[in-house]
Amino acid sequence: MQHCWERKLLIEIAQLNGANADVSTLTKLPYLNAVCCETLRIYPVGMLTFPRRVEKPVKLCGWNLEPGTLLYGSIYLTHQREDLYPEPKKFKPERFLERQFSPYEFLPFGGGVRRCIGAAFALLEMKVALVKILSEYSLLLVGNDEVELKRRGERDGACISYKYGSYR
Repeated sequence: MQHCWERKLLIEIAQLNGANADVSTLTKLPYLNAVCCETLRIYPVGMLTFPRRVEKPVKLCGWNLEPGTLLYGSIYLTHQREDLYPEPKKFKPERFLERQFSPYEFLPFGGGVRRCIGAAFALLEMKVALVKILSEYSLLLVGNDEVELKRRGERDGACISYKYGSYR
């Protein structure tokens, strides 16, 4: 069974004329970009932003925070906000065609001065790999199991990955 998003993406990829596609062409494909952004929204590589240290006493959302307290933003939870992303668990690339999200709403590579320096390269890599795979293979979803995530990283919290690997 082919998903609607997959059909749309294959049509866009077919217009590339195979070998004539170059890097600059890939960056201009709107639906490919939307699919990659939606993937990064649902499964961001980084789970948390870099910490910020409270400088002076402050009250935030009803909490009294003392100097020295570390604050982390949750990229994963931001991307799951129903007010920003209706039906957040659903894979809907069209949401990235319908509106432009602010850097505070969509931040798969972090934000500000600490934004991942390799963000553009990582997104390009993702697009090249996806186009290559879909151009040469037909993919089939074997099961409809929900993907379980686990925290991983130096302190089991910075990054997320599939609990059982990318395949079983």
